[in-house]
Amino acid sequence: MTRVVLQKLLHRGLSAMVLERGYDQVGGYVVEAAAARELGTPDALRAAYGIADDGSPSVDVVRFFAPACATLKPPTGVERPWPAYPQGFLRPVGDTIVPVWTLSTTRYSPGAEVWRIHADGRQEMVSSYGGAARGWSGAREWRPASRYFGTRAVWNGTEYAADVDGEAVSLTSFTQPDGDGWSQHRAATWSRTVDLTECEVYELDFRASLQGVPVRVLEVIDANVRLELVGDDPTVAKQVDASMIDFGLFELFGVPGALLTHTQLVANQLAPTA
Repeated sequence: MTRVVLQKLLHRGLSAMVLERGYDQVGGYVVEAAAARELGTPDALRAAYGIADDGSPSVDVVRFFAPACATLKPPTGVERPWPAYPQGFLRPVGDTIVPVWTLSTTRYSPGAEVWRIHADGRQEMVSSYGGAARGWSGAREWRPASRYFGTRAVWNGTEYAADVDGEAVSLTSFTQPDGDGWSQHRAATWSRTVDLTECEVYELDFRASLQGVPVRVLEVIDANVRLELVGDDPTVAKQVDASMIDFGLFELFGVPGALLTHTQLVANQLAPTA
């Protein structure tokens, strides 16, 4: 089975979230890493993405296998106040034309790597993602994986955060599990690896409405929720006072769950391979 390696350009704030706070969430605009190989300098990447030079001598990109249950689709095809790639391609740089896709919000796949691209074209790997139990190497912070985005698995009747790597699945539990074969990585965090055929793998998609606006639930904390706007219409985002965390991605924080209506929880299951 061919595994597609995706690449996402990180703006400075998002890069700091990953490298310092261990941010495991990814979504929005991505390209195939192989297609973007010729965009090997900060200037070339900024030109292709249509973003301004912020004065930094380097840019960070993250490269990762396409997550198991996430979806890729073309951009909306609508011009926005930010670079939105309505034709489905980054801006041409010389002869290099790169297709662009939107990735549904998910958790990074295991083995994801942050690469720093310097002005002279030198590339330096600065961090790697070890999965839900280990997080990003060198990050000062870590938090348990959300139940509402990212790969999950049911094994022996119990649901876990899961990282799919080929035919192997790493299960992560945040309560002490029964039985042997588990390794503890940090306080209240254990993992073990099982075969893909032994479990059901899926990703939850928790949809709802807030004031008539479609949203996706990303996190539930006590009685409050963190939400993602479904769609990238800035007028709709303003209506519910959502903040843009990345180009085309809007979120709301600390929303009382009681305000949500028309809730629907769907499990997007990984189809078994022959």
